[in-house]
Amino acid sequence: MLIAIDPGHGGKDPGAVGAHLLEKDINLNISLKLREILVQRNIDVIMTRDKDVTLELQPRCDIANNSKADYFISIHANSFKDSDAKGTETYAFSKNSIGNKLADHVQKAIVSTLNTVDRGVKYADFYVLRYTDMPAILIETAFITNKDDENLLITKPDLFALAISNGIMNFLSITDANWAQQDLIKLKELGIIVDYHDPEVCVKWGELAAVINRVLEVFKK
Repeated sequence: MLIAIDPGHGGKDPGAVGAHLLEKDINLNISLKLREILVQRNIDVIMTRDKDVTLELQPRCDIANNSKADYFISIHANSFKDSDAKGTETYAFSKNSIGNKLADHVQKAIVSTLNTVDRGVKYADFYVLRYTDMPAILIETAFITNKDDENLLITKPDLFALAISNGIMNFLSITDANWAQQDLIKLKELGIIVDYHDPEVCVKWGELAAVINRVLEVFKK
């Protein structure tokens, strides 16, 4: 199984601009975290970009097509002139497609995990949806122009990545052996652990001592 992850925009193209974020940066942040989680779940991943570089739309499709990826996931953040607009929406090329089913699973996973406004699954003739050879979706994670949504993007990129991963796994009907992954991500958000970890790997006494000390530091705060 090979999944192509496409962080939207990049380099000279910042995408949407929020009060504190550039879309290109949060797209890449979530995408890199998503890659890490999927790899832990034994899914192979190819990235259209893994750093801040300018990349046109056709090369993104070429990377996915040439690698013969099974699915294509393009990650974006939304924007609108009315700052009250908020929520998550996921796009597929057409209603009667495998991509539509994938989009539905991912949309539900994000909304249930982040409690974002559910704007539903939509259909559009986006370039990366039309010119990729595999089922493809484009995720608008949240509105960078909305204060609450932007705060979610700033503080919860790990959970966005986890939710997208869960949606993919649900779509694939893969039972995730790493049932404690969300708990580990919460510990990382609190600063109790530093990196992602495989829940199946045994912890050494030194590592356990470091975790306990970090817990005590959190309680002191």
